[in-house]
Amino acid sequence: MKILIAEDDDGMREMMLAQLSDMGHEVAAAENGQELVKLALDDKPDLIVTDMHMPEMTGDSMIAMMDMYPPLAGTPVIMVTGATPMELEDAGIPKEITVLPKPVDFARLAEEIAKIASRQGG
Repeated sequence: MKILIAEDDDGMREMMLAQLSDMGHEVAAAENGQELVKLALDDKPDLIVTDMHMPEMTGDSMIAMMDMYPPLAGTPVIMVTGATPMELEDAGIPKEITVLPKPVDFARLAEEIAKIASRQGG
């Protein structure tokens, strides 16, 4: 699976890159939502894993922007965040987006990726 990660914490981003690569995925990363949208437009991913709170463009703003671009609209998203349920609700995070708490449980993340892959036929 081709996965793009948006995470502003260098250590978390590197750990996610390493773990997802070790799982056999093709992975690239950006420091914020704005960079991720640019990457995604150049190379449409199968899945996006994003944080909520990032500089330049937050995860919720990134999701809204992606929906404005037909090639990216409908791309599955998993949000890995320290945001509270109230923050997520206030931000209008769609119910179909899987939200996992930080620190990330990579076994759970792998399960969610496998569910998305099976829905996509892969």
